[in-house]
Amino acid sequence: MSTIVDVSSKLGEYMLKGWVLTDDICAKCHKVPLMRSSTAPATHFCANCDSAAPASGLPPAPSGTLKERRHEHSPSSASSSHPSRSSTPPTELSSTPGSPILVPPMNAEELLRRRQQSDAASAEIGKRMLKGWAMLADECPNSNCYGIPLVRPPKPGGGKGSRKECVVCGTVYVDEESPSGETRLVPLNSTSSVAAEVPSPAAASVVPPSSAFSLDKGKGKGKAVDRQPFPHSPPPGLDNSRNGTGYRPRSPFDTAVRPVYSSNPPNQPQPVNDSAQSSTDFVLDASARSLEVSLHVMSNRLKALSSGPFPDPAMIAQTAEAIMKVSQALMQVKQLQWSESQALGA
Repeated sequence: MSTIVDVSSKLGEYMLKGWVLTDDICAKCHKVPLMRSSTAPATHFCANCDSAAPASGLPPAPSGTLKERRHEHSPSSASSSHPSRSSTPPTELSSTPGSPILVPPMNAEELLRRRQQSDAASAEIGKRMLKGWAMLADECPNSNCYGIPLVRPPKPGGGKGSRKECVVCGTVYVDEESPSGETRLVPLNSTSSVAAEVPSPAAASVVPPSSAFSLDKGKGKGKAVDRQPFPHSPPPGLDNSRNGTGYRPRSPFDTAVRPVYSSNPPNQPQPVNDSAQSSTDFVLDASARSLEVSLHVMSNRLKALSSGPFPDPAMIAQTAEAIMKVSQALMQVKQLQWSESQALGA
């Protein structure tokens, strides 16, 4: 009787010769399935009980055992029996890549920021849609808003309004037609709201009636003309004895526009001794007022950015930096005014 290893090797060997492994168990050993010849007449064979298969059931096969045939058809024997040919020449590698260069993905912080921004925008858009707002196909053109759709508020009388708002940066846009006929989105704050909140440069540069200036084009000298009658006595702390002109030096930190009192009778022009000094003082006053208006505008802008539902740190930082630069410029102008006042008082 053969062992399990011999039985398995015999089964494999005869199956390669063409014998068929059946599901009938041998009646002698009750362990090994019988094998059936593939040619007629059908002959059954047990790899465990029978030492060899009947000669009549063997199909025609080349001489030699299975091991010999395996050895004959093995790649190593074939390569050793035939002389080797010359190998294929190596393929030249090209310096230019065949596929496009992969762009490295963005960092994890930017991905996290965009994901949080998208989640917050989705929640806010859902709240506004419950209130009657409409989500549009237009996306916010702000570079800090990544794929955020704009929403349109409901119109009281029905219909479609022209205002389109971004729920992230809070910017309101309107459609504007370019000269070429294309429609583009422009911020509404830069055209209407800012103009309504901030006085125009012409209005900002208007001198108060109490100290308005007029220029004599014929002589090229500046004259200060009093628009309102002066009080009989100057306010407390005003020194009218310096230079006999009633000039009062101002501190560089004094941002209020003060009227210039004169010791001359009312409704009479005050003569200016030096036209160059008067012109310089006028230019410095106009520059200081313009810088103050700009500082006021940027302060309102910073307040609007900080109080929005989704503050943008980048825009807040840019606005704060601009406020700092304007403040430094205003401080320098005030310093120049102080120097001019000291020069006139000397």
